[in-house]
Amino acid sequence: MSERSPRPAPKWSRGEIDLGRRRSLLVLSAAGASLASGDALAQAARCALTENAGEGPFYFDPELMRSDVRDDSPGLPLDVAIQVTRASDCATLAAARVDLWQANAIGLYSGYAEQPGVGGVAADAARGETWLRGTQLTDANGWVRFRTVYPSWYGGRTPHLHFKVWVGASEAVASQIFFPDETSTFVFEGFEPYRSHVAKRRVFNDNDPLQQGVYCEVESQDETGVSATAAVAIDDSA
Repeated sequence: MSERSPRPAPKWSRGEIDLGRRRSLLVLSAAGASLASGDALAQAARCALTENAGEGPFYFDPELMRSDVRDDSPGLPLDVAIQVTRASDCATLAAARVDLWQANAIGLYSGYAEQPGVGGVAADAARGETWLRGTQLTDANGWVRFRTVYPSWYGGRTPHLHFKVWVGASEAVASQIFFPDETSTFVFEGFEPYRSHVAKRRVFNDNDPLQQGVYCEVESQDETGVSATAAVAIDDSA
């Protein structure tokens, strides 16, 4: 594993934040998690605290500081930008560490041979690999950006990205980013290797058993890929 260079200290500031967009993202997240609509608007006004979903069974840190995490993984390109703010006042957090990891286009995580995937696919080739994993530090306005591929469904899960936010040596949140079902349908029915397995899918956003996290806002989707943003708010004590 590569040695990490010294990092700047995380710093809160009243950086640039689009509260209108923040509100729409948080309302979408609340709707996806079946929260009361009246509560959603109240939460959005103060940058709702992102629910902690835990890291799940497939996390490890390969110590790869990079924005492009694909490593030649097949699948439709996905550009995702994540903004980290403080729940109480929407202050942005610079120099926070954000880890991202996810399943690939056939539902497999790198590094593990025992996993469900989309069903009927061998996972042995994933052992010892580090694709679709990486780390970025937030910029002055709390943003990180990753270049990856759209994640597949797998086992009993709807498509999602996993992430952790660290403030210094402390883990602030481990959670998930979800996508609109309409976008997943667009990807799975239109592109390989998703299209070869789409008929097996049984779990969607409304019946996924682990709906803790946030929903992203899809900025664009076409044959060149998907672009999305997500809003993450962490606790005041971080």
